[in-house]
Amino acid sequence: MKKILFTLLSCAVLNAAQAQTEKGDWMVGGGFNLNTAKNNTVINLSPSAATFVANNLALGANVKLAYSKEGLIKTTTFGLGPWVRYYFTQANVRPIVQGNFNFISSKTRVNSVSSTNNGTNFFLGGGAAIFLSSHVSLDALLGYDHTKYNSLDGSGGFAMNVGFQVYLHRRQVERLRGK
Repeated sequence: MKKILFTLLSCAVLNAAQAQTEKGDWMVGGGFNLNTAKNNTVINLSPSAATFVANNLALGANVKLAYSKEGLIKTTTFGLGPWVRYYFTQANVRPIVQGNFNFISSKTRVNSVSSTNNGTNFFLGGGAAIFLSSHVSLDALLGYDHTKYNSLDGSGGFAMNVGFQVYLHRRQVERLRGK
């Protein structure tokens, strides 16, 4: 009897672990960053949503919201764009590669003078999605991040991103839509 229960429990756990990144499933999540220092504050919020267009391959959209203040200089940034992610395995710790591209607009204000710059930002990197449960992962990514504004020189370098994702099975999404 113990062997049968163990086998059934093992099958249920393996099914749950494999069903998170199947075609038709969705994920929502993002990342948050807060950095404060003397005369310097940076807040970044990056929500995202995606659907799995094939097993382990997600395509979606992300939003970039950022605020920074350094002395008298205040900058607010808004970005929007597509992103793609691929999962290599069905394990609890899954290697991933991810790419983001955003059209961005930043408004900088110094005292009462403000200026707006538009440009692009991209990130390309890899890391791991660490599944804390069958529906939630903690994501750690390392890669290259580059920003180029129309009126300024571009800049880029090493970036580390940490975030989370909540995974919704296709049936859960259909219930939310009322189907």
